[in-house]
Amino acid sequence: MNNRKNLINLAVFLFIALLSMLLIMAAINMLDLPGLNSFGGENNNNRSSQNDRRDNKRDNERNKGNSSDRNNSEYDWKERAQKRRDEGRGYIDPEYAYGQEPESMVPRQGGGYGGYGGIAPEQMPNIDISGNEALPDMPFGMGGNSIVFGDGKNPHIPAFEVLGVPNYPFMKVMVMENYQQNHWIMANEDPEEKFLFGVKMNREFSENSVKVKPVEPSKGYIPVLSGSIEMKYDFSLLEYKESGTFYSEELVENFYEMEYETPPTETKLMNAKTDGDYTYDVYIPKAVELIVDEVIENCNSDYEAIKFVEEFLLENYIYDNSVVNNYGNKEGISSFLWGEDRVGNYLDFVSAYTIILRAAGIPCRLALGYKLMPNVSYQVVYADQVYVYPEIKFEDYGWVPMDVFSYDVFYYPPEETVTEITFADNTARRGNSITVKGTVTDSVGNPLDDMTVLIYLKKDKEEPCLSYAKSKVTMGNFESVFNITGDTNAGKYQVVADLLENDIYRTSSSDPELKIVTDTFLELNSPNNIFGNKFNFTGRILDDFSFEGVKGLDVNVSFHYLDIADTAVSGEDGEFSKEIEIDVPEDYRYYQNFFFAGRYFLLYDAEFTGTDIYSPYYTLGGVYVWDIYWINVLITVLLLSGIIFCIIIVLRKKGMFKREKEELPILAADGPGVVMTTDVSPQLIKKKGGNCYIEFPQIGEGLPDVWGVDDSLAIVFHHSEGNRGELKGVFHKKGEYRIKISRDDDISGERNIRIVDYREEIIAIGKSYLKEMSERILGITDVMTLREILDIVKPKTTTERHWVLENAFSVFEKAVYSDEDIVRNDYERFYVFIKELKQNNSI
Repeated sequence: MNNRKNLINLAVFLFIALLSMLLIMAAINMLDLPGLNSFGGENNNNRSSQNDRRDNKRDNERNKGNSSDRNNSEYDWKERAQKRRDEGRGYIDPEYAYGQEPESMVPRQGGGYGGYGGIAPEQMPNIDISGNEALPDMPFGMGGNSIVFGDGKNPHIPAFEVLGVPNYPFMKVMVMENYQQNHWIMANEDPEEKFLFGVKMNREFSENSVKVKPVEPSKGYIPVLSGSIEMKYDFSLLEYKESGTFYSEELVENFYEMEYETPPTETKLMNAKTDGDYTYDVYIPKAVELIVDEVIENCNSDYEAIKFVEEFLLENYIYDNSVVNNYGNKEGISSFLWGEDRVGNYLDFVSAYTIILRAAGIPCRLALGYKLMPNVSYQVVYADQVYVYPEIKFEDYGWVPMDVFSYDVFYYPPEETVTEITFADNTARRGNSITVKGTVTDSVGNPLDDMTVLIYLKKDKEEPCLSYAKSKVTMGNFESVFNITGDTNAGKYQVVADLLENDIYRTSSSDPELKIVTDTFLELNSPNNIFGNKFNFTGRILDDFSFEGVKGLDVNVSFHYLDIADTAVSGEDGEFSKEIEIDVPEDYRYYQNFFFAGRYFLLYDAEFTGTDIYSPYYTLGGVYVWDIYWINVLITVLLLSGIIFCIIIVLRKKGMFKREKEELPILAADGPGVVMTTDVSPQLIKKKGGNCYIEFPQIGEGLPDVWGVDDSLAIVFHHSEGNRGELKGVFHKKGEYRIKISRDDDISGERNIRIVDYREEIIAIGKSYLKEMSERILGITDVMTLREILDIVKPKTTTERHWVLENAFSVFEKAVYSDEDIVRNDYERFYVFIKELKQNNSI
């Protein structure tokens, strides 16, 4: 009784203590006591508790999406924004309303970062919104040239080609996740190395696909699309999954491809939710919190908030992209939002836009890359198209770029040029080289220097495609020699030379015609023998370079000494077929004459006469035409039928076909050393005419009637009317045996079985196969080991038969060299492997 009372008292005490702690914590929050800031010697326990609160918050956000009890109110972005602000109240700083960042990145009083001493770390690419520093290097496609962003104009240097209409008119190179003391800085993320093997790269234009090719071989961060994409490339890449960026440690010379999903329309975005589960680090200046209050008050959805912030900034601040605000040690975004002039450039606006949205609980970040011409199938991107733009993450669509506060980045050089191809081979053969020469001058004929010309091969002058080659312009001249690669089909093309622009001279082009020709090859599949007068002329016409079928070509056929000719037209994969009626004249001489038939041998010519693209080809074929002598056949059938009828009558008279119901002994076996055993007495078969059949169910289909010494063999026998029986047989000596069902001299059914030693049988089959190989392949001798023979035979065997050959030799070596028992499975595998090698004529 006392123990129970003590437990009740303890429970009451713990409840009162817990309630007291909750009341004390609530009172402290109401007093809003200042916390320990980073420059005053922070207490380690306090730092640990802040980290714990932050980690718990992130775990709750991740787990939130998995709870089945979640209600619709938790999706409301207003509650999410307010909740995020409340969760960040633990970070106290005189200049900031609330924050949520790693301790090493919390801004300190005096103008520094926690671990960075007041400047952005050199190893972390960053954007200085004050314009005092250049943008991070993005030399992809420009041979190492850097780009700046601020007072100076970026050089009009060609960077890379883009084939395909992008999902958004942007390509990102780096992503700036964190904002610190006037700098947007990349997140510190570990990459994952990616390889693709055997991927098929297609140079042609295709829907929902963008291909990028650098003008100069380059490495580093590569331009990619925003949104959901699938990369295709033939080199190794480092992928940063969180930021959606890629880095190449090796030079990229060829193109890579990105396939994308159709981007959402504005209507879909209006009804879409941003990703509330995405966690990001943020600290919010007090000036921003007041604006967030207004955003929450005036908006009812994510999209309304996104549009409201853009309109709020444009209506309350002056947008002047020529202004460079030097904030010094001041917090840049606060200075812009609450400065006297309220004038800012593009970076000021997009930075404030991004921070305000993040403070409102909408995941937003800045991407550094390029602005593209929209809805263009092909374009060359230049260094001065560098662009910084915000991305917002939606639940269903991933990171979507926002084209806000847009400005024109496209530059048009003042001086015109003239590019002219003065020489180009008018015909080139697939796999061979082509030479293109030309000149480049200004509008008055002065030769230009130190520029680049891209060479294209186009089926049509307006066709969008990647460049084929490039050439440097020296003293007004350029020359390029390049091979026609295997992915370029035969046909007529335009050779197009496009001059790439610089700061002074604009592009120009020249486009003479080129024929790419190829040899052809006829592959005939017509029958060698026909009965009657219908001949099916079939085959394929192939490109002799790629061995691909060619469609739409005429293939002529004509027979020697006969007035028979026709034409077949190739279809898909180069296949052609034509049924031809052959009437052989009566005076035409037989090639061979038999009693029942005669046959003619007809030669025919198969010819492709050629076009201006495809070379002609001729081959000779032959067919046997059989002429059946039906009268002779009929006479023979009648004679044989009469003879058989007479024999039956004679035998019936002699009682040979007497139908007696008699019982037969079940089984007999002839041969040395046979022992027949059975566990049960077999049924007797009552013979009522017809035959008895013997089967060996343990011997698989396609295998010979061979069995091993001392192995138990199941012998099944049955009558044609359905009676069955079964015995087990054990054979102790090698040799040929005959299993039969008989009584006296009347044998109703029989079947032979050969009893062998499996090791000896494998060796005998293997020696026979090696003998055949030695007659066909030089270098195989009797003194060589099986492994040495395999090394000689394998290179002469087709690749798809290598595994068959290796497995066969493995069993062969086991039989010859190993003391291990050779069992039925070894014999069956070896027999099948050798049979497969012989039937497919792999050598």
